[in-house]
Amino acid sequence: MAATQQRAPCLRLLLSVTQAEDEHRVAEVLQKNGIPLCFEARAKGTAPSELLDAIGLGGTTRVLTAGLLPRANVPVVFEAINKALSYHRRGAGIALTLPLTGVQNSILQLTAPDGRCKPTAEKEDHAMSEHPYALLWVSVKAGHGDEAVDAARRAGARGGTVLKGSRCSSETASSFLGVSIREEQDLVMIVLPAKAKPAVMSAVTTACGLNTPAHGVVVSMPVDEVMGLE
Repeated sequence: MAATQQRAPCLRLLLSVTQAEDEHRVAEVLQKNGIPLCFEARAKGTAPSELLDAIGLGGTTRVLTAGLLPRANVPVVFEAINKALSYHRRGAGIALTLPLTGVQNSILQLTAPDGRCKPTAEKEDHAMSEHPYALLWVSVKAGHGDEAVDAARRAGARGGTVLKGSRCSSETASSFLGVSIREEQDLVMIVLPAKAKPAVMSAVTTACGLNTPAHGVVVSMPVDEVMGLE
C-alpha cells in the first residue's frame, strides 16, 4: 500500500469554478497540459445575484474541477486554461491554487515524477507550520465516502462532509495507479487540527487508499482559522 507522504508542499491543488456548460472542458484542458488526475463535481452557487453578476457567473449551477500539479507548472497551466476558456473575460469562470501539505507517495510520483518538489520543500515547510488546522480532501469510489469518514473518526477527527462527483484519469494515471479512467466518486472534506493530520491521513489511506476497493486519493491543505471544532 502506498504510504502517506507528509512533505509535498510544492504540489498545488488547482480549483476551477465555471458554468455548467463547461463541465468537461476544464478537465480536458488540464489533462492535455500534463495534469493526469482531475476531479469534477456539480454545485450550486449561493452568492447574492449582484455579486454573481459582478464576477460574471450568472445562474446557480456550477462545476467545480480540481487537479493536482507541481507549483512550477501553475503559470503554464493557467495560461492554457485562459486560452481555452477565456477566464480573463467576465462570465467565463474563476481558478485558484492551494498549497498541499501531504499526499500519498504514489500520487506524488505521478504528479511530480522528476522530483521537482524537493528543492522547495524545506522553505515551504516553515510557512506551513504556522497553520494550526488542516483540510483533508479525500476522493473515493462512489459509496465509500462513509468508510473514509468512519476511518477518520476512529483516528480522532470529528467528522466530514461528503460530495458527489467523478474522477477523470489520463491513460498514464489509470495504468500507474491501477484505477479506471473515469469513476464516480464521493469527495470527502475533513477539517481537523494539524497535529492530528498524520494519524488521520494514515488511517484513511489504510482503510480507503488506492490499493483498497475504494481506490482513494488523500491530500491535505493548510487552514488558517476554524469555527466549530471546539
